[in-house]
Amino acid sequence: MRRAPPQRAQACTRRLRHCGSMTAEPRRLTRAQQRVATRTAILDATGEVLVADGYAELTTRRVAELAGVAQSTLMHHFPTREALLVETVSHLAMRLADEAIDALDLVALREPAQRETVLDQAWAQFTSPVAIAAAQLWAAAWAEPQLAAALHELEQRLGGLIFGTAATLFPDISDDPRFRPSIDAAVSLIRGLVMAIPVSGAAEIDARWAAMKPVLADVAGALLDG
Repeated sequence: MRRAPPQRAQACTRRLRHCGSMTAEPRRLTRAQQRVATRTAILDATGEVLVADGYAELTTRRVAELAGVAQSTLMHHFPTREALLVETVSHLAMRLADEAIDALDLVALREPAQRETVLDQAWAQFTSPVAIAAAQLWAAAWAEPQLAAALHELEQRLGGLIFGTAATLFPDISDDPRFRPSIDAAVSLIRGLVMAIPVSGAAEIDARWAAMKPVLADVAGALLDG
């Protein structure tokens, strides 16, 4: 899996740290709040390591160092590397889903001239540094059953969020039998292309996306234009 370019990784790291700082309380935290803050700092640090160094280079020592906690503290919250990864994948994926819903102008899909623009917005979300980092965890699930089980549950949650949002925005076609399969096909196609980036390279995958995008726009048109 490709690593994010340094400038994109640094920008992503700054955003992760900024998000963490936004949740900090100026007053003394309760023990429960301290626990949540520590866990969040560890999960954010894990995301930063994935973005900057990749899955293969992720170690609990590096995460603890970046989170500013002792390794014993990290192990208290996450006794194994697998437990840390399971929690991190949910942490990253749900945040990515929220960001995508905010960033995508899905209603613009009703305008034929805007459909490819909306699809490019989706592509940008799936190929962001944090999304690439999360994709590495999906690949790792082949060899880590505990992670695979967590991802299966997460897939159900993400699917419900995606389809629920789409049904709310397009109630007039949500009962069409092609509605859910079309969304599933689009998401699966984009995800498959992302997973092929380390094999084929970003330039080739971007070119393939450019060729496939009009096909997806036509699928959207078949649903939306009747």
